[in-house]
Amino acid sequence: MSSATQAPSPKVRPPEERAARRFAPPPLALFLGTRLLRGVLVMFLLSIIAFGLVHMLPGNSVDLLAGPYSTPETRAQLTRDLGLDGPLIEQYTHWLGNVLRGDFGISVFNGQPVRTLIADRLPNTLELAIAATIVSIAWGVPFGAIAAMKRGRFFDRVARSATFLGLATPVFAFGVALVLFASMVMPSWPTLGWAPFTADPARNVQALILPALALGLPLGSTICRYMRASMLEVYEQDYMRTALATGATRLQATVRHGLRNASGPVVTIAGLQLAGMVGQSILIENVFAIPGIGQLTVTSILQKDYAAAQACILLLGGVFVVMNLVVDLFYPLINPKVGGLR
Repeated sequence: MSSATQAPSPKVRPPEERAARRFAPPPLALFLGTRLLRGVLVMFLLSIIAFGLVHMLPGNSVDLLAGPYSTPETRAQLTRDLGLDGPLIEQYTHWLGNVLRGDFGISVFNGQPVRTLIADRLPNTLELAIAATIVSIAWGVPFGAIAAMKRGRFFDRVARSATFLGLATPVFAFGVALVLFASMVMPSWPTLGWAPFTADPARNVQALILPALALGLPLGSTICRYMRASMLEVYEQDYMRTALATGATRLQATVRHGLRNASGPVVTIAGLQLAGMVGQSILIENVFAIPGIGQLTVTSILQKDYAAAQACILLLGGVFVVMNLVVDLFYPLINPKVGGLR
C-alpha cells in the first residue's frame, strides 16, 4: 500500500498532558466556581464597607441612649456594655466572627436579636420585590418585542417614549404619584400601611399593588429597551430571514425563534433588577409605610443602631451577590456557549 493511502497515525499525547486533562475541572464547574469565589470576596469587602460606613456616622448609640444630661460614668459604662470601647479593628473582627456564626447582635433600641427583626421583615421585602419584578417583566418583555416588530411605527414611538419617562422618573416619585392618584380616584383603597398575607390575604394583595407598580413600572423600562434592542439584532440573523422566506409570518418567527434567542440579556437584566429592587425598596417602603428591610435600614441608621444597620447593609449586598450567582447558573441554559456547555 502506498504512503498516500495510509491512514494517519493517531496523535499520542504525553502522559503529563493526559493526566492534566483527566483531572481538569469541567468548564461549567470552573465557570461557577470562579463566580462563587468572586461573590465571597465581594461579601468580605462589603462587610468592611458596611462596618466602616456605619461607624463613620456622626454620633453613636451611647449619645442617644444616655441622653444629653448623662454623667461620664454612665456613658463609659454604656460604651463598655455595647462593646464600643476597643479599637475598630478589634470590634470588626469580633462582629465578623459572630456574623459567620449567624449572630448579628442585639438591637439596642428594640432589645431583640437582629436576626429576629430581619426574619420578621424580610418576607415583606421579598414579596414586594417579586411582585415588582413580575410587573416589570409583564410590560417590559411584550412591549419591547412588539416595538421591535413594529420598528419606526406609532407603537414603537409610544413604547420608547414610555421607557424614557420610566428611566427619567425616580421610583419614589412614581410612588407619591400613585398614592395621590389612588386617593382621588378610589378613596377607599388602602394606599398606606401593610397587612401580612397570612393574616389578611385580600388586604395584603390590595396593599401590594400600588408599591409593586411604583417599583416595577420604572424598572420595566430597562427591560423594554433591552428586549427591543435584542430583538432587532435577532431579526438580522440568517435563521430569521430563512424563517420569513419559508412563509412564516413575523409574529410566528418571533415566537418560535426570536424570543428565546433574544432573552439572554433580558434574563441577566431581570435577575439583577430583582436584586436591585431589594435595595430600592428602601424608598418605596418608606413611601407606603411597609415594614420591610428598607424601612428597618433607614430606622437603624437614624437611631445609630450599629448591629441592625450593619446587618441590613450586609443583607442587601448579599441578595445582590446571590442573584448574580443565580443568573450565572441560569444563563448557560439559555446560551449553552456560556460556561463551556458546547
